[in-house]
Order: sequence, then structure tokens, then C-alpha cells
Amino acid sequence: MNIATLKVHGDPEGLADVRDGLPSEPHGDWEKGDVTSSGRARIDSGFYVAIGTEQNPTELLKQIRFYLNECQARGIHFERSDVAAELRISFPCEAGAATPPLDLSLADMAMLVEMGINLSITA
Repeated sequence: MNIATLKVHGDPEGLADVRDGLPSEPHGDWEKGDVTSSGRARIDSGFYVAIGTEQNPTELLKQIRFYLNECQARGIHFERSDVAAELRISFPCEAGAATPPLDLSLADMAMLVEMGINLSITA
């Protein structure tokens, strides 16, 4: 199953502002100083938002576009000094299996840039 998650982190005030306007509730959060699974202390606060889970990459992109368009319509953007955002797209594959194609359009990339969202794709 392919997964899209939005990771948002930064200062508590900025996070609260962004969180209040999101179209869905975050599914996980952390506070500055919390210890990660690797044993390191977190340097800022943040949260994760589940955007979509879909076997078909094209359908996952539709879910991502819908969610980000809803964020834009609500006036949410991440190009600010107190928060940072990263769209994480994961394609869990068995060893030796082909990674499915993910075709981001120029409009998709422009939206990420305009909203101040970094992109991370892993297989």
C-alpha cells in the first residue's frame, strides 16, 4: 500500500495556527525534547497528517491533490519562518520488486513550491 503523509514541525505557536485550519486532524504529534526511536531528543515540536493510502499511485496523487487544494482553500501555507512541512510519499516494496511510477505534473510541483512544502519519496 502506498502512503502519503504530511510532516509539519516548528514553533508551537505556528504549529497551532496551521493545525487549527487543517481539513483533518493529525494522527501523531511530538513535543520539543521528546526522544525519538533512535534515542535522540527532538529539536522542535510537530505532527503528522495522514493524507492518503492507496495501492494505485495515480489514485494516491488524486488524494494528495485534493488534500493540498483544500489546505490552499483554507489559506494554509507553510512558507513561513516558524514552521516547515514535508510531503512524504512511501512505496513499500518487496526486495527486487519494481517501484511503481509516480508522475507529478508541473502544476503539482508548482503547488508544493507555492505552499512551501518539501517533498520526500521513498521506496
